Amino acid sequence: MYKNLNASSLGISGRQSDLIELAMTYGFQGLDIDAVDLQVRTARTDFDRAARFLTSSSMRVSGFDVPCNLDADDKDFEQSLKLVEQVVKVAGMVKARAGFLAIPSATNRAPFPQYFEWIKSRIERLAGIFEANNVLLALHFSTFSEARESFQYQFIQDVNGALALIQACPSKSVGMLIDTFHWTVGKGTWEQLEGFPVSRIGGLNIADASEIPEISDCKESHKLVAASVGIIDNARFAKILSGSSYDGPITSTPALSNLGSVKRDLIASKAQDVLDSTLTQAGLATQTRRPEVVAAQSRFAPYTPGIEELG
Repeated sequence: MYKNLNASSLGISGRQSDLIELAMTYGFQGLDIDAVDLQVRTARTDFDRAARFLTSSSMRVSGFDVPCNLDADDKDFEQSLKLVEQVVKVAGMVKARAGFLAIPSATNRAPFPQYFEWIKSRIERLAGIFEANNVLLALHFSTFSEARESFQYQFIQDVNGALALIQACPSKSVGMLIDTFHWTVGKGTWEQLEGFPVSRIGGLNIADASEIPEISDCKESHKLVAASVGIIDNARFAKILSGSSYDGPITSTPALSNLGSVKRDLIASKAQDVLDSTLTQAGLATQTRRPEVVAAQSRFAPYTPGIEELG
């Protein structure tokens, strides 16, 4: 299991080279990328030029957001499949572990049984693209009530529903992104976690809560920085997965509203501390790194605002 940086989940933006530099500086071994941006730059120049910072670094490419809405109209969905095919191909070339795709938690289209089959058929079409490029399609669900507002029909918003959907898909390229907050609020059990195939886990996202809300009352603001309170036992999640030989990323993903107004270096440093603490409590090896430790080893130039990345 390795420490991973998802910059967007921490409110951090920047050029690809800047984010790699930030990740390396603060002891991350992997990062999630903007695969659409990588695909665009690959099409504009070539893959070697577009991915040069990724391929020349020692960073693992953990995941990326899949540019597709499962609840989209047929025309929009068909159009998105073309983009997904291009993006996943490039993601496979940088050996990305997984693409992350949200399961709708509500819809206006149809009641649960009919909608379940409709969504499953769409996932199966996507799965073929991922399988062809040796990338996992990691589904994730949300317990946030904001995601269900203004919709007529409820859909998947708990662990049982998510597992049922994944298990209904025959392709082994369909898996799950484990989020400790949504897993806990969504009534997931340790037995379910232990029984889920590690080869189909796209990543482990960790967070905390001051209390465990009911799904009906869950708000995005309830998702705190991991270890803020200690209600969610993130170390146990890490220990269980490690015991099952999971070798993927572990990522800090609190709600942005709970990060405060601090500089990106402080946010990255805090994320590293949270991951180090979780891994240590789980009895797993980790190493803390600070800017002064790696400054002389950096392969990239310092961040310079206003200069566009070539390629």
